[in-house]
Amino acid sequence: MKAKCFAGVWMLFLCLLGHCSLFSQTREDSVTIKGVVSDYEGKLIENCSVMFQNSNFDTLFETKTDKNGKYQICLPKGKYSNMGAIDMDTYPHTMRSGMKNEDLRLEFWGWNFIADRDTTLNIRYDRMEVYGLHAFQIPGGVPAYQIYVRPMSLTRFLAEKGIENAQHKEDLSGVTQASSVEIAKCDNLAPGIDKVGIKVWIDGEEVPVLMKQQIKEYYEATEYGIAYFLTVGIPQKRTSLPYQIVKVELTDLENGDRGEAVYYLEKNDYIECGK
Repeated sequence: MKAKCFAGVWMLFLCLLGHCSLFSQTREDSVTIKGVVSDYEGKLIENCSVMFQNSNFDTLFETKTDKNGKYQICLPKGKYSNMGAIDMDTYPHTMRSGMKNEDLRLEFWGWNFIADRDTTLNIRYDRMEVYGLHAFQIPGGVPAYQIYVRPMSLTRFLAEKGIENAQHKEDLSGVTQASSVEIAKCDNLAPGIDKVGIKVWIDGEEVPVLMKQQIKEYYEATEYGIAYFLTVGIPQKRTSLPYQIVKVELTDLENGDRGEAVYYLEKNDYIECGK
């Protein structure tokens, strides 16, 4: 009887050991992302969805903020095409019945999000959507960063199209892009380059905007939107991270709509010949 009991205890110990090893391995392969979601007046946003998605905008992992605007989520390590924060009750496409236009908000975006370590990411968003953010350097060019971004002002959107024409996550995979035509119309959802305030931070350090250009992004042959192509300075301090975090904040100087987004820019590793 004692031998059987000992064997049972030993088997239980082995099972627990295996479970602990499995948990440890799982924890080593995952990270915790946490933070607070608020607007630009410091109002905490409760029940806000914080999502991590693939390149098709399919949500892979999601959590929601608590009554204090806090969120926390455990993710597998890796690179996510984008992540976002959105309060469905105040979003034009899914808004709660009876919402006033002035109470509506858009969403926050984080692009090329790299989940390689535990991270605190505090999020602010309001009525300016900073969409399609991408940062890069031109090989052989001046020591600067280039940034592409297409903004959308909610105030301008409501005035131009109205809520009834709102679309979200439209599947464009089967759409053939035709050549633009001379009569193509601007959608007027973003301020012109002379009517936007732009601030850029890299790894938390504000860098100067050296050049800003307004360009057209065509949705179809007859319609395009305003996008910006920015040249910004190099930060003075360098971090040991394998990437740099670029944050862009935009303000519509005509109506006050404001928003921001981040982009994770992976560093290039080069091996010098002879070393």
